[in-house]
Amino acid sequence: MAVSTDIDTSAVAGLWEAYAASREPQLRERLVSLYLPFARMMAARMYGLRTHANVEFDDYLQYGRVGLLEAIERYDASRGFKFETYAASRINGAILSGMEAYSEVHEQVAARRRAVQARLASLAEPQRAQGAPADLFGYLAELAVGLAVGFALEDSGMYQAPEQEAHYRDHTYDGVELKQLRERIKALLDGLPGKHKQVVSYHYLQQLPFHEIAEMMQLTKGRIAQLHKEALLKLREGLRATRELDWSG
Repeated sequence: MAVSTDIDTSAVAGLWEAYAASREPQLRERLVSLYLPFARMMAARMYGLRTHANVEFDDYLQYGRVGLLEAIERYDASRGFKFETYAASRINGAILSGMEAYSEVHEQVAARRRAVQARLASLAEPQRAQGAPADLFGYLAELAVGLAVGFALEDSGMYQAPEQEAHYRDHTYDGVELKQLRERIKALLDGLPGKHKQVVSYHYLQQLPFHEIAEMMQLTKGRIAQLHKEALLKLREGLRATRELDWSG
């Protein structure tokens, strides 16, 4: 399979020899430009077999370039086989690996979105069934506080054992006040009733969605959502009582 009908075979061989001897970046760039149409063709074939409709061709091409660069770095022209033959598997492999990583990240993002939606739904009940709240701003503030407490639990790494803290320490919130707040939340969480503590621990520590927690605890998903809301409200009230945080604004 030829890269281009306009390529001078002897000139390409000389370019490979020069690059093998010097490894100069300028020569590598010339090789990349020379074989980029081949990588594009390989990416187009893989793109035609894609399983994610929302992935752009440029994503495939970018991973194809990565495979091309790796192939150029490792190719040994003295072995006698064509570069395209050697590069094809590496380009395909780079695209497949890239798409696998993309799929994993995409699923993690989707799972995080579903978790946030489930939390919001649990905090919004039973107000949703009662219609529009009389105090809209107060209602929104309640939702915001509930979500904030939940995310503080999730992002703090507070449940890790002491020997693990060095590996899981959260560097996002390094303020003294926020550290103290997280410690207070931990103490309040330890004092929650059994089921409330279980739900919060499963959801924020182990990242389990409500339906999986429901199966584990042999309860309905609706009951898990109710326990989740009650637990966050208890934590919020505990923080109010200790004046660690002024929720009143």
